[in-house]
Amino acid sequence: MKAAVWHGHKDVRIEDVPVPAPKKGQVRISVDYAGICGTDRHEYEGPNFIPTVKPHRLTGRTAPLTLGHEFTGRISALGDGVTGWQIGDRVTANGTLCCGICEACRSGRYNVCQKLGFLGVSTDGAFAEEVVVEAARLFAVPDGLSMRTAVLCEPLACGIHATNLLGDVAGKDVVVIGPGIIGLSAFFGAKLAGARRILVSGIGDWRKTLIERFGGVYVDAAKEDPVAAVTAFTEGNLADIVYECIGAEATLDQAIRMSKPGGKLMVMGVFGKKPQVDMNTLQEAERVLYTSQAHVDEIATALGHLAAGTIPGKELITREVTLDTLVQDGFEHLIAHGPENIKVIIRIGGRE
Repeated sequence: MKAAVWHGHKDVRIEDVPVPAPKKGQVRISVDYAGICGTDRHEYEGPNFIPTVKPHRLTGRTAPLTLGHEFTGRISALGDGVTGWQIGDRVTANGTLCCGICEACRSGRYNVCQKLGFLGVSTDGAFAEEVVVEAARLFAVPDGLSMRTAVLCEPLACGIHATNLLGDVAGKDVVVIGPGIIGLSAFFGAKLAGARRILVSGIGDWRKTLIERFGGVYVDAAKEDPVAAVTAFTEGNLADIVYECIGAEATLDQAIRMSKPGGKLMVMGVFGKKPQVDMNTLQEAERVLYTSQAHVDEIATALGHLAAGTIPGKELITREVTLDTLVQDGFEHLIAHGPENIKVIIRIGGRE
């Protein structure tokens, strides 16, 4: 079968590899669509999390590995002991890999497992014609929802999970820094949780129309001071909740200064280097810093909203490529034109 295999920095090769066989408790899935995540782009560009020397602590794998953890497809084979699923079922899956025995796993928080791993980073992933996953991590794609649109459920689940961690969002003034797919997942997560008003800050006007159509306010941080804009937006009170979805020291500092005394900051961005944090400003106003790691079962919620149309699907997919054109039309295009895109997907099997 054909797969996009990561060998090293900017070295992803489209290769013929053996079709994987599902083990006990696993299923094999014929992939229809896969989404290019920020993690996949980071692996292509660096710095990298794919183990190259020391095997991964859970899977024992090292590079080369097939990329990809956002996908939809149909079950093509069942491993021993799998019940409740049939060949041909339309599915997606949570790409989190966990030990199942640590305290976090036993409490249901397997997304922070002590040996945490991910499909496409710690073992072979879904940028391939076939992928093997644990049956326990499967989710059925609702009837009437296209497989192409359903591929968005994984990144959208991240914003829903982060919002759930924050607790009561209803009636609050919310700010989202960064209008990429994760920022938009936070935007829709907060909106669906009953936020009173939401302001989104980004560079350029790529998302302005979309944000405003769904009831938000958009600020181009290249043209005006986003902290001043938040101050005006909240009549001087600042925000109850700020989501940082970029992963940069400057935007983390903005998030702190945008939040009101006693406000909450949710950090979703992945930082390429350690930021310096203004702890005094955090402490003096008893601001509370939250972090979020992927999701647990919020994929089901995201699928429901995509099926119902309460989260737009087609509009969030801004580019479609194939496995054969993944490197040039996918990764290299994102490097050159990243801000223009919300989600780039790969058509593999391509059945709706």
